[in-house]
Amino acid sequence: MTKTKKPSARELPLVKRRIAALLDKTEANGCTPGEAAAAFEKAEELVAKYKLDPDSFRWPSRPSTPFGSARSGPGAPKSPQAAASSRGRGIGKLAELLIVEHPDWTYRRIAKEVNARIEGARASEKSVRWYASQMRKRGDGAPGRRKKQA
Repeated sequence: MTKTKKPSARELPLVKRRIAALLDKTEANGCTPGEAAAAFEKAEELVAKYKLDPDSFRWPSRPSTPFGSARSGPGAPKSPQAAASSRGRGIGKLAELLIVEHPDWTYRRIAKEVNARIEGARASEKSVRWYASQMRKRGDGAPGRRKKQA
């Protein structure tokens, strides 16, 4: 548990400047939505941590990203994180399946096949190589790709 503290007279202007700088990070000023949301939430955190008056700052509207909550401004409740990521599309599972089923295929060919089968997939030769490496570490039977020397 972190303690809340009042900044010293020397720290107060620095903290206020940092909060103002964080609040200036908006999409209109060239930040990505994720950067703007992170800066907004960090500013809220600092205002709460140092028990400052939220009305003494110019708050932009909350950035429209999955990180934000429904209410805008300081003290907005944080939404609970989902237990599992909804991001997965099965790219890794398909790549691992193809690695095992087609040991003669190159990683590049497997990546192209994954990209053809899954809409929006951006598998690369390097990512398929990573999946094969992880399979070998787990002992899942990924074949090695090096040619045997005579």
